[in-house]
Amino acid sequence: KSSYFLVSSYENMKSLKDYIYESKENYVNAFIILKPEFLEHEEAWLNMLEEDEWDILDKKKLTLTKEQAEQLYMMHKGKDFYDDLVEYMSSGECLCVKCYKECEDPIEEMDSLKDKVRDKWGKNDMKNAMHSSDSMENVKRESKIVFE
Repeated sequence: KSSYFLVSSYENMKSLKDYIYESKENYVNAFIILKPEFLEHEEAWLNMLEEDEWDILDKKKLTLTKEQAEQLYMMHKGKDFYDDLVEYMSSGECLCVKCYKECEDPIEEMDSLKDKVRDKWGKNDMKNAMHSSDSMENVKRESKIVFE
């Protein structure tokens, strides 16, 4: 009996964990990246998100592969800055975050925060501290590149 209970409990826990994760996925309305060279500002950046009432649903530190960076910025392929952007984004560790905020236009809200972050820490057009998805379609597409 006890071994059945443990197996059954484990299976229920696993399915509950999957359910919670899938439920959170339904609420993601922003995908953002604190770019390479800017992790020294991680705590202040996360505080800015919190102060602006964004809920962090998931976060992950990683160095993007060249392929991930190419997928993230595929809409810029063929532009003169594309190769340099891919190279830069795969050059070091960054922090990728899925967020949620109860608001009418989460893309516009995140753009506003991104402008503040870029003004505060950005160095130039490419090394501008923060990436954020520019549409709900890209929120889903880009977050899958990193989190799946």
